[in-house]
Amino acid sequence: MRTGWLSLACVVVFLGLVPAVGAAQVPVTDWRGESVTMEEGAADSDGVRIVYHTAGEGPLVVFVHSITGPWFDWRHQLVGLSAHYRVVAMSTRGTDRSDKPEGVENYTMAKISSDIAAIIDHFGEERAIIVGQDSGGFYAWHFAMTHPERTARLVSVGTIHPDGLIRELISNTEQQQASMFQRGMQENPNAAEEFGARMRSRPPSPGDTFELAALRRLAYERLYPESIVNFYKANWPPRPFTMETEGFGFRIGEFPPVQAPTLLIYGRDSGPFKPETLDGIWRWVDGPLTLRILPGVGHGPHTQVPEIVTPAILAWLQEE
Repeated sequence: MRTGWLSLACVVVFLGLVPAVGAAQVPVTDWRGESVTMEEGAADSDGVRIVYHTAGEGPLVVFVHSITGPWFDWRHQLVGLSAHYRVVAMSTRGTDRSDKPEGVENYTMAKISSDIAAIIDHFGEERAIIVGQDSGGFYAWHFAMTHPERTARLVSVGTIHPDGLIRELISNTEQQQASMFQRGMQENPNAAEEFGARMRSRPPSPGDTFELAALRRLAYERLYPESIVNFYKANWPPRPFTMETEGFGFRIGEFPPVQAPTLLIYGRDSGPFKPETLDGIWRWVDGPLTLRILPGVGHGPHTQVPEIVTPAILAWLQEE
Protein backbone atom coordinates (compact mmCIF):
# COMPACT_ATOMS: atom_id res chain seq x y z
CA MET A 1 0.00 0.00 0.00
CA ARG A 2 2.80 2.38 0.90
CA THR A 3 4.48 1.64 -2.44
CA GLY A 4 1.37 2.71 -4.34
CA TRP A 5 1.12 5.99 -2.41
CA LEU A 6 4.83 6.61 -3.01
CA SER A 7 4.39 6.12 -6.78
CA LEU A 8 1.44 8.51 -6.82
CA ALA A 9 3.41 11.07 -4.85
CA CYS A 10 6.29 10.83 -7.32
CA VAL A 11 3.91 11.50 -10.21
CA VAL A 12 2.43 14.53 -8.45
CA VAL A 13 5.88 15.91 -7.70
CA PHE A 14 6.98 15.37 -11.31
CA LEU A 15 3.95 17.16 -12.68
CA GLY A 16 4.44 19.99 -10.23
CA LEU A 17 8.02 20.49 -11.34
CA VAL A 18 7.10 20.90 -15.02
CA PRO A 19 3.87 22.92 -15.08
CA ALA A 20 4.81 24.56 -18.36
CA VAL A 21 5.33 21.41 -20.44
CA GLY A 22 2.50 21.16 -22.92
CA ALA A 23 1.02 24.45 -21.71
CA ALA A 24 0.44 27.72 -23.57
CA GLN A 25 3.05 29.48 -21.40
CA VAL A 26 6.63 28.24 -21.28
CA PRO A 27 9.26 29.97 -19.12
CA VAL A 28 12.81 29.89 -20.48
CA THR A 29 16.01 30.89 -18.68
CA ASP A 30 19.30 32.14 -20.09
CA TRP A 31 22.89 31.60 -18.93
CA ARG A 32 22.62 34.48 -16.45
CA GLY A 33 19.63 32.93 -14.71
CA GLU A 34 17.23 35.54 -16.10
CA SER A 35 13.90 34.29 -17.43
CA VAL A 36 11.03 35.24 -19.70
CA THR A 37 7.68 33.53 -20.23
CA MET A 38 7.00 32.59 -23.84
CA GLU A 39 3.40 32.53 -25.07
CA GLU A 40 2.49 29.75 -27.50
CA GLY A 41 0.51 30.53 -30.64
CA ALA A 42 0.12 29.40 -34.22
CA ALA A 43 0.13 30.95 -37.68
CA ASP A 44 -1.55 29.55 -40.77
CA SER A 45 0.73 29.04 -43.78
CA ASP A 46 -1.48 28.00 -46.68
CA GLY A 47 -3.24 25.44 -44.52
CA VAL A 48 -0.16 24.31 -42.56
CA ARG A 49 -0.21 25.21 -38.86
CA ILE A 50 3.11 26.68 -37.74
CA VAL A 51 3.45 26.89 -33.97
CA TYR A 52 5.57 29.61 -32.40
CA HIS A 53 6.50 30.95 -28.95
CA THR A 54 6.73 34.69 -28.39
CA ALA A 55 7.55 37.32 -25.79
CA GLY A 56 8.35 41.02 -25.60
CA GLU A 57 7.32 44.09 -27.59
CA GLY A 58 9.03 46.05 -30.33
CA PRO A 59 10.48 45.24 -33.77
CA LEU A 60 9.76 41.66 -34.81
CA VAL A 61 12.59 39.09 -34.60
CA VAL A 62 11.90 35.59 -35.97
CA PHE A 63 14.17 32.76 -34.80
CA VAL A 64 14.49 29.60 -36.91
CA HIS A 65 15.94 26.51 -35.21
CA SER A 66 18.14 23.63 -36.40
CA ILE A 67 17.16 20.05 -37.24
CA THR A 68 18.23 18.80 -33.79
CA GLY A 69 17.76 21.89 -31.62
CA PRO A 70 14.10 22.76 -30.94
CA TRP A 71 12.84 26.34 -30.65
CA PHE A 72 13.89 26.68 -27.00
CA ASP A 73 17.57 26.24 -27.86
CA TRP A 74 17.32 29.96 -28.69
CA ARG A 75 16.44 30.59 -25.01
CA HIS A 76 19.55 32.67 -24.27
CA GLN A 77 18.82 35.02 -27.15
CA LEU A 78 15.05 35.02 -26.53
CA VAL A 79 15.55 36.26 -22.99
CA GLY A 80 18.21 38.79 -23.94
CA LEU A 81 16.35 40.30 -26.89
CA SER A 82 12.83 40.25 -25.43
CA ALA A 83 13.54 43.41 -23.44
CA HIS A 84 13.76 45.40 -26.69
CA TYR A 85 12.06 43.29 -29.36
CA ARG A 86 9.09 41.04 -29.98
CA VAL A 87 10.88 37.70 -30.24
CA VAL A 88 9.18 34.80 -32.02
CA ALA A 89 10.72 31.33 -32.06
CA MET A 90 9.00 29.19 -34.67
CA SER A 91 8.83 25.40 -34.73
CA THR A 92 9.43 24.51 -38.36
CA ARG A 93 6.95 22.25 -40.12
CA GLY A 94 7.50 18.61 -39.20
CA THR A 95 8.80 19.44 -35.72
CA ASP A 96 7.31 19.68 -32.23
CA ARG A 97 3.71 20.99 -32.29
CA SER A 98 3.71 22.30 -35.87
CA ASP A 99 1.88 20.41 -38.63
CA LYS A 100 3.70 17.59 -40.36
CA PRO A 101 2.68 17.38 -44.02
CA GLU A 102 3.94 14.37 -45.94
CA GLY A 103 6.03 14.48 -49.10
CA VAL A 104 9.43 15.89 -50.06
CA GLU A 105 7.77 18.74 -51.94
CA ASN A 106 6.46 20.15 -48.65
CA TYR A 107 9.94 20.76 -47.24
CA THR A 108 11.60 22.91 -49.90
CA MET A 109 13.30 26.16 -48.99
CA ALA A 110 10.43 28.02 -50.65
CA LYS A 111 7.85 26.31 -48.43
CA ILE A 112 9.65 27.21 -45.22
CA SER A 113 10.24 30.75 -46.49
CA SER A 114 6.46 30.94 -46.94
CA ASP A 115 6.07 29.82 -43.31
CA ILE A 116 8.34 32.64 -42.15
CA ALA A 117 6.32 35.09 -44.23
CA ALA A 118 3.12 33.72 -42.69
CA ILE A 119 4.45 34.43 -39.20
CA ILE A 120 5.34 38.00 -40.18
CA ASP A 121 1.82 38.43 -41.59
CA HIS A 122 0.33 36.87 -38.46
CA PHE A 123 1.88 39.62 -36.34
CA GLY A 124 0.72 42.32 -38.72
CA GLU A 125 4.21 43.39 -39.75
CA GLU A 126 5.67 44.19 -43.16
CA ARG A 127 9.10 42.79 -42.37
CA ALA A 128 11.20 41.23 -39.62
CA ILE A 129 14.72 40.51 -38.45
CA ILE A 130 15.45 36.87 -39.30
CA VAL A 131 17.80 34.77 -37.15
CA GLY A 132 18.69 31.17 -38.05
CA GLN A 133 21.11 28.35 -37.19
CA ASP A 134 21.98 25.09 -39.01
CA SER A 135 19.01 24.22 -41.27
CA GLY A 136 17.31 27.29 -39.81
CA GLY A 137 20.26 29.32 -41.02
CA PHE A 138 19.76 28.10 -44.58
CA TYR A 139 16.05 28.97 -44.28
CA ALA A 140 17.04 32.42 -43.06
CA TRP A 141 19.50 32.95 -45.93
CA HIS A 142 16.89 31.80 -48.45
CA PHE A 143 14.20 34.06 -47.00
CA ALA A 144 16.52 37.08 -47.08
CA MET A 145 17.49 36.31 -50.69
CA THR A 146 13.95 35.73 -51.97
CA HIS A 147 12.01 38.17 -49.74
CA PRO A 148 14.29 41.22 -49.57
CA GLU A 149 11.38 43.58 -48.95
CA ARG A 150 10.37 41.58 -45.89
CA THR A 151 13.85 41.18 -44.36
CA ALA A 152 14.92 44.02 -42.08
CA ARG A 153 18.15 42.28 -41.04
CA LEU A 154 19.66 38.80 -41.29
CA VAL A 155 21.58 36.99 -38.55
CA SER A 156 23.14 33.64 -39.46
CA VAL A 157 24.57 31.74 -36.50
CA GLY A 158 27.01 29.02 -37.55
CA THR A 159 25.51 28.60 -41.03
CA ILE A 160 27.44 29.70 -44.11
CA HIS A 161 26.04 30.91 -47.44
CA PRO A 162 24.87 27.94 -49.57
CA ASP A 163 26.86 29.07 -52.62
CA GLY A 164 30.08 28.60 -50.67
CA LEU A 165 28.98 25.17 -49.49
CA ILE A 166 28.17 23.88 -52.99
CA ARG A 167 31.47 25.24 -54.34
CA GLU A 168 33.48 23.46 -51.65
CA LEU A 169 31.57 20.21 -52.09
CA ILE A 170 32.85 20.04 -55.67
CA SER A 171 36.55 19.73 -54.82
CA ASN A 172 37.16 20.08 -51.06
CA THR A 173 37.54 16.54 -49.72
CA GLU A 174 37.36 17.75 -46.10
CA GLN A 175 33.98 19.38 -46.77
CA GLN A 176 32.80 16.27 -48.58
CA GLN A 177 33.77 14.17 -45.57
CA ALA A 178 32.09 16.63 -43.21
CA SER A 179 28.85 16.20 -45.18
CA MET A 180 28.56 12.43 -44.83
CA PHE A 181 25.60 12.77 -42.45
CA GLN A 182 23.69 14.82 -45.01
CA ARG A 183 24.55 12.35 -47.76
CA GLY A 184 23.24 9.51 -45.61
CA MET A 185 19.99 11.36 -45.04
CA GLN A 186 19.56 11.57 -48.81
CA GLU A 187 20.67 8.06 -49.75
CA ASN A 188 19.95 5.74 -46.81
CA PRO A 189 16.42 4.26 -47.18
CA ASN A 190 16.25 3.79 -43.38
CA ALA A 191 17.46 7.29 -42.56
CA ALA A 192 14.19 8.56 -41.07
CA GLU A 193 13.68 5.55 -38.82
CA GLU A 194 17.28 5.59 -37.60
CA PHE A 195 17.32 9.35 -37.05
CA GLY A 196 14.06 9.27 -35.11
CA ALA A 197 15.31 6.48 -32.86
CA ARG A 198 18.56 8.31 -32.27
CA MET A 199 16.81 11.55 -31.30
CA ARG A 200 14.35 9.81 -28.97
CA SER A 201 17.20 8.05 -27.17
CA ARG A 202 19.47 11.08 -26.82
CA PRO A 203 20.59 11.80 -23.26
CA PRO A 204 19.78 15.21 -21.77
CA SER A 205 21.92 18.00 -23.18
CA PRO A 206 24.65 19.26 -20.84
CA GLY A 207 23.31 22.12 -18.77
CA ASP A 208 19.63 21.28 -19.32
CA THR A 209 17.50 21.81 -16.24
CA PHE A 210 14.93 19.19 -15.29
CA GLU A 211 12.20 21.27 -16.94
CA LEU A 212 14.22 21.88 -20.10
CA ALA A 213 15.10 18.19 -20.40
CA ALA A 214 11.38 17.38 -20.20
CA LEU A 215 10.61 19.90 -22.96
CA ARG A 216 13.37 18.44 -25.11
CA ARG A 217 12.16 14.89 -24.61
CA LEU A 218 8.63 15.85 -25.67
CA ALA A 219 9.93 17.76 -28.69
CA TYR A 220 11.90 14.74 -29.88
CA GLU A 221 8.91 12.47 -29.36
CA ARG A 222 6.75 14.79 -31.49
CA LEU A 223 9.36 15.10 -34.23
CA TYR A 224 8.34 13.71 -37.63
CA PRO A 225 11.71 12.21 -38.67
CA GLU A 226 10.69 11.98 -42.32
CA SER A 227 10.54 15.78 -42.39
CA ILE A 228 14.30 15.95 -41.70
CA VAL A 229 15.02 13.46 -44.47
CA ASN A 230 12.72 15.46 -46.74
CA PHE A 231 14.66 18.65 -45.93
CA TYR A 232 17.86 17.06 -47.20
CA LYS A 233 16.24 15.43 -50.21
CA ALA A 234 14.54 18.67 -51.23
CA ASN A 235 17.40 21.09 -50.57
CA TRP A 236 20.86 19.64 -49.94
CA PRO A 237 22.98 19.45 -53.12
CA PRO A 238 23.03 15.84 -54.40
CA ARG A 239 25.99 13.96 -55.84
CA PRO A 240 27.78 14.26 -58.20
CA PHE A 241 28.85 17.81 -57.29
CA THR A 242 29.47 20.09 -60.27
CA MET A 243 29.02 23.75 -61.18
CA GLU A 244 25.56 22.76 -62.40
CA THR A 245 24.52 21.15 -59.11
CA GLU A 246 21.45 22.75 -57.60
CA GLY A 247 21.13 23.14 -53.86
CA PHE A 248 18.81 25.14 -51.63
CA GLY A 249 16.86 26.23 -54.70
CA PHE A 250 19.69 27.61 -56.85
CA ARG A 251 22.92 26.78 -58.66
CA ILE A 252 26.29 28.43 -58.08
CA GLY A 253 26.18 32.01 -59.29
CA GLU A 254 22.36 32.14 -59.35
CA PHE A 255 21.63 32.95 -55.70
CA PRO A 256 20.02 36.41 -55.40
CA PRO A 257 22.24 38.72 -53.36
CA VAL A 258 21.08 39.53 -49.84
CA GLN A 259 20.07 43.19 -49.63
CA ALA A 260 19.63 43.40 -45.86
CA PRO A 261 22.38 44.15 -43.34
CA THR A 262 23.82 40.75 -42.44
CA LEU A 263 25.62 39.39 -39.38
CA LEU A 264 27.34 35.99 -39.62
CA ILE A 265 28.63 34.46 -36.39
CA TYR A 266 30.81 31.43 -37.14
CA GLY A 267 32.58 29.02 -34.79
CA ARG A 268 36.00 28.28 -36.23
CA ASP A 269 35.77 24.66 -35.05
CA SER A 270 32.51 24.05 -36.90
CA GLY A 271 32.13 20.41 -37.87
CA PRO A 272 29.57 20.63 -40.71
CA PHE A 273 31.01 23.69 -42.50
CA LYS A 274 34.72 24.05 -43.11
CA PRO A 275 36.28 27.55 -43.00
CA GLU A 276 36.84 27.57 -46.78
CA THR A 277 33.06 27.80 -47.26
CA LEU A 278 33.33 31.41 -46.06
CA ASP A 279 35.65 32.46 -48.88
CA GLY A 280 34.09 35.20 -50.99
CA ILE A 281 31.03 35.64 -48.79
CA TRP A 282 31.06 39.36 -49.49
CA ARG A 283 30.06 38.56 -53.10
CA TRP A 284 26.67 37.25 -51.95
CA VAL A 285 25.67 40.13 -49.67
CA ASP A 286 24.97 43.55 -51.13
CA GLY A 287 23.98 44.97 -47.74
CA PRO A 288 26.46 45.78 -44.98
CA LEU A 289 28.17 42.56 -43.86
CA THR A 290 29.60 41.82 -40.41
CA LEU A 291 31.54 38.60 -39.88
CA ARG A 292 32.38 37.36 -36.38
CA ILE A 293 34.76 34.39 -36.15
CA LEU A 294 34.87 32.68 -32.74
CA PRO A 295 38.01 30.58 -32.06
CA GLY A 296 37.46 27.36 -30.14
CA VAL A 297 33.71 27.40 -30.83
CA GLY A 298 31.80 24.83 -32.86
CA HIS A 299 28.64 24.70 -34.93
CA GLY A 300 26.23 26.04 -32.27
CA PRO A 301 27.63 29.30 -30.90
CA HIS A 302 24.20 30.38 -29.62
CA THR A 303 24.21 27.58 -27.02
CA GLN A 304 27.96 27.10 -26.62
CA VAL A 305 28.91 30.71 -25.87
CA PRO A 306 25.65 32.62 -25.33
CA GLU A 307 27.53 35.14 -23.21
CA ILE A 308 29.32 36.19 -26.41
CA VAL A 309 26.63 35.63 -29.02
CA THR A 310 23.67 37.34 -27.34
CA PRO A 311 25.44 40.65 -26.57
CA ALA A 312 27.00 40.59 -30.05
CA ILE A 313 23.58 40.28 -31.72
CA LEU A 314 22.07 42.98 -29.49
CA ALA A 315 24.93 45.41 -30.15
CA TRP A 316 24.77 44.78 -33.89
CA LEU A 317 21.00 45.24 -34.04
CA GLN A 318 21.28 48.56 -32.25
CA GLU A 319 23.87 49.95 -34.66
CA GLU A 320 22.64 52.72 -36.90
